[in-house]
Amino acid sequence: MAEHDSDLPELESDDQPDCDEEDDDDGWGDVADEESEEQMNMLIGDVKCLFCQCVEPSVDRILTHFINIHDFNLLNHCRSSHLDCIGFIQMINFIRKQNSTPDDVLKNLSCLKPDWSSDEFMAPVDPNDLLLQLDIEWAQLYHPSVSLMSQKSEEQNETNFRDTFSQSEAIQALIDRVQAAERDRDFLKNELDRALIDMEKLRLSGQSLVSGSGDSKEDKSHICNNSSLAEEDGYFASYGHHDIHMTMLKDRVRTETYRDFMLHNSHLFEGKTVLDVGCGTGILSMFAVKAGASHVVAVDQSNIIYQAMDIARENNVHEKITFVKGRLEEVVLPILKFDVIISEWMGYFLLFEAMLDSVLWARDRFLTVDGCVYPDNFSMLVAGVSNSELRRSKVDFWDDVYGFKMSCMKPEVLDEVHVRLVKPDTLITQPAVIKTIDVMKCQVEDLDFSSQFALTCTADADMTALVGYFTTTFDTGCTTKVHFSTGPETPPTHWEQSVMMFAKPITVKKDSQLTCHMTYRKHPQDSRGIIINLSIQGQKMKFTLS
Repeated sequence: MAEHDSDLPELESDDQPDCDEEDDDDGWGDVADEESEEQMNMLIGDVKCLFCQCVEPSVDRILTHFINIHDFNLLNHCRSSHLDCIGFIQMINFIRKQNSTPDDVLKNLSCLKPDWSSDEFMAPVDPNDLLLQLDIEWAQLYHPSVSLMSQKSEEQNETNFRDTFSQSEAIQALIDRVQAAERDRDFLKNELDRALIDMEKLRLSGQSLVSGSGDSKEDKSHICNNSSLAEEDGYFASYGHHDIHMTMLKDRVRTETYRDFMLHNSHLFEGKTVLDVGCGTGILSMFAVKAGASHVVAVDQSNIIYQAMDIARENNVHEKITFVKGRLEEVVLPILKFDVIISEWMGYFLLFEAMLDSVLWARDRFLTVDGCVYPDNFSMLVAGVSNSELRRSKVDFWDDVYGFKMSCMKPEVLDEVHVRLVKPDTLITQPAVIKTIDVMKCQVEDLDFSSQFALTCTADADMTALVGYFTTTFDTGCTTKVHFSTGPETPPTHWEQSVMMFAKPITVKKDSQLTCHMTYRKHPQDSRGIIINLSIQGQKMKFTLS
């Protein structure tokens, strides 16, 4: 604030009290110093140096020893490398176990995956090591040694850095640092957006309490808009985590079908340009290169794209794949038209996540006249299920919870679409197709639809739920057509099936037919969610997938 205030004109008033801004700043400094002193007083005791046999009487003294004797400002280096508490513990144990030098540590800190990135180094070499008790994230903010490194020391470290690494390693180290900074920025922006939404809700709640009136439409709209932005950020952030990509890659039905399509129909890719929408780890882009594509542009908004770049380099295909980070609708692509667009966009019950919207947007803007989008044909199907065990575990459970009734919980359970694997022997009707989609022809507005269909019963039973799933076909121009199903009677996939449980079971007879009506539309408050309305045998039900 002081820097901004210095630009303001002086106010001529004898009544204005004197404001000693420097005193105010000093006051804040005193608070920080007191906190620093209190934290460091808890870490007094013999501490052996990481790099020599010297022993100092406290963590504070050993940090100063690192700087004075080894020209190594531990806290500064940890801060510049965005090292968290877990990484700090692993690093300390690694240094003590491996007898590392400061140069070894600096080289590791510049790597995307340091040598200590293993659970092996969570076990302390010395259980009484006071350095392991240092809160590194607090110390990076408040400990005075963070600012002790002089310009001369920084210049010396920069010289050491240049001497230690080759030019390519130095560039990679800088890229790693930029990527780490971008990940931190995205995380903090997401947290800030959520905090702002919560603050706005609190403000409006306070207004409502004071005025006795409800929120205005304008205020509600403001909250919804902010909430949508936060949900979008959260959606893409979820795809930045390795676990979700491992799940998809381990889905052999999914991954091998895409692979077989490209490698068994290489004539569609040889010498062609390919756009990979939502590339993730880049597996489809690499399949396309292997099938003969001249160049692939891979787009993803999540931070997983940085790992995809490393994966492409590791497999020596990086010169044929250009990675672009950002929302497809906002980025500038290095190629204006593509012969092939490929994407694994499908969500639960096919259209959950609404990613097909982006694929259609790309089709209309980037696809050549003779080009094609793959996969290109889909069918959405439903079938009746009789599963009393599932009903007992999900619905009837609330009738007696340790002797207490909690029936008010049932409506929310019944409103949800439950994603799970359905046993084939619980199916009691033939499947019915409720929607077919040709990706080369359909429009976004076609993805909200109504369907009238009939279910033919195959057994006398009590129908307790409807199960939804989809099939996928790679068709146009293929000499070897490939397809897969996510239905209960085929090998399981990570999509599983979508189960809609009835409020009351419906008794059916073998060979009878049930006339049904379903509407399927996007959720108005969740841009990637789905609302399903179902009418069957006099029962009207509403389900949400979000």
